[in-house]
Amino acid sequence: MYDLENTVETDASLRNLLRLTTEYDIYSFYIGGQFSIGKVMKSPLRKDIHPSFGIFKSSISGNLLWKDQATGKTGNIIHFVAELFNISYEDAFHKILIEYEDDKIGPTKEGEKIQQSYKKMKTIISIQKKNFTEIDEVYWEQYFITREILKKYDVSPIHTFWVNDTISNIFYTKEQPLYAYRVFDKYQIYSPYGSKKNKFRTSCTTYDMYGLEQLPQYGNLLIITKSNKDMMVLDRLGYDAIAPTGESTPIPIDIMQSLRERFKRIVVLYDNDESGIKGAKKLSSTNHLEYICIPIEYYTKFKIKDISDFIKAYKITKTKQLLKDLLNEKG
Repeated sequence: MYDLENTVETDASLRNLLRLTTEYDIYSFYIGGQFSIGKVMKSPLRKDIHPSFGIFKSSISGNLLWKDQATGKTGNIIHFVAELFNISYEDAFHKILIEYEDDKIGPTKEGEKIQQSYKKMKTIISIQKKNFTEIDEVYWEQYFITREILKKYDVSPIHTFWVNDTISNIFYTKEQPLYAYRVFDKYQIYSPYGSKKNKFRTSCTTYDMYGLEQLPQYGNLLIITKSNKDMMVLDRLGYDAIAPTGESTPIPIDIMQSLRERFKRIVVLYDNDESGIKGAKKLSSTNHLEYICIPIEYYTKFKIKDISDFIKAYKITKTKQLLKDLLNEKG
């Protein structure tokens, strides 16, 4: 996977190209027509029966980046051309430049208009990472979430974070650890013991679904759950899972269509409290999906409302059995 922090932000070749034409016009030329920014399409890089490729606006640089969800590859427009023709980054830059000079690539008025219509996001979050310590080990172990899973989903302990150019007044302490989930080029900040106001902060949009980029291309069962932590617990138990940015957040139609084509069965598993059940019913009815929840008596008696609470209280074996029962799985 390309390192967006280092290649996209500082690349002189890209800056030079964008003095001549637009990223939209370059993508359009090589893709072979118009495309929609922020929406999933069939990959132009390989044979792709089920749409799994997207071009999106970076909240860090403002550039148009691409992501192939099936292969995990990502980068800027020059990386795209390099990947498309199996050539080096330098050769891709020169290829684009030659085809621009031959009047094959814009700029066009349409390209400039479309490019200018995509403004940078108002909220840009940046972070200062810190080393993983015993405090972090203890916190995540209670949910049976391993270091390997944290690495898979790009979860890091952080000293603090910035919103745009303003540093937060929330810092990592022994009593209140602080974590960042990276989703594509954006972050969600998670303060496990913070107040309701300070527990979460995110720059993610509805298209930045947690776990989406880690999914296999195809599968038998996908669980849509309500949080990053629940998603990682489900991964620990052997299930493919994703999470929207909230229980009331809709899933974009094009992403849902892609998921239907990739997974034989999709099930919603939200909290068993009032808001969770309401959100699950709305998502399931809108998209004709199954939904399940932990039996309500666990919430009324023990305040256990999600799969993270359950595995913390009852450990792995009983949690696995619960999910088998809820999903009507045999064996």
